[in-house]
Amino acid sequence: MASKPLHFFIVFFAFCASNILNAAQIEPLRVISIDWTQTETLIALGITPIAMAQQSGYNSWVREPAIPNSTEDVGLRSQPNLERLAELKPDKIFISPLFGSLTPKLSRIAPVTEFTLYKKDNITWEGLKGFTRRLGEDTNKQKEANALIYSAEQTLMGLADKTPKDTPPLLMIQFMDSRHVRIFGTNSMYKIAANKIGLKSAWQAETNPWGFSLIGIDQLMDIKGQIIIIKPLPAGVERSLQRDQFWQYLVKNTGQPALTVEPTWSFGAIPSTLRFAEQLTKALNNKEKQ
Repeated sequence: MASKPLHFFIVFFAFCASNILNAAQIEPLRVISIDWTQTETLIALGITPIAMAQQSGYNSWVREPAIPNSTEDVGLRSQPNLERLAELKPDKIFISPLFGSLTPKLSRIAPVTEFTLYKKDNITWEGLKGFTRRLGEDTNKQKEANALIYSAEQTLMGLADKTPKDTPPLLMIQFMDSRHVRIFGTNSMYKIAANKIGLKSAWQAETNPWGFSLIGIDQLMDIKGQIIIIKPLPAGVERSLQRDQFWQYLVKNTGQPALTVEPTWSFGAIPSTLRFAEQLTKALNNKEKQ
């Protein structure tokens, strides 16, 4: 039978070991994300990345959720500052296959998790949920991932009730220049957002794995529907369209005024889906009031 002093030290050691283990579990992961789709989802899960790539681009194209003040910018997504990444001592680095060439170098700094959402036939609501749960599992945020999915579904159902029921199919476009657009349809986040609030896409042609076709604006001529222009617009395009008689005729021919919505990451996950659905509902309701 152990003596009292020995018994005391055994209990004390077990207590300390338990506290150390609990502290390790509570201590948040030091995460770095290169891909914006992963970044927006990490922030939505309540994780503050210690660093991310290309904050100015994120603020232009993604915008929300906002980047935490403590998150550092480590340069371009395609060419991050490796020295600074090493100094930050991350526990994990997240990238998508688009930046897979970085994996060998990044792996010398920390374990790299490489996975993507955007591949052919994967952009469905189930695909978005699966992506969210995967990030939740990899960051010990499973409960938060399920809560985000549930909250998103409730919000989308609420927006569906507010969406004008007579809205025609949508021509969802982003301008590349004054004569060419990306038009989004199958396998796009925009289509998923529109479908979740009871709307349809007017573009039925084949799209690439990113959910869009690159076309000249003349190809919109024979399609009736509601044009939705997603910002940001390239420099000079807005002024050009205001003077372009062909564009004015094209919009008139659709039977609906063109509507413009604020930037939402076209290759985003659940946070961007919610943002686009909210922007879309707002624009359509403002049109009804005009």
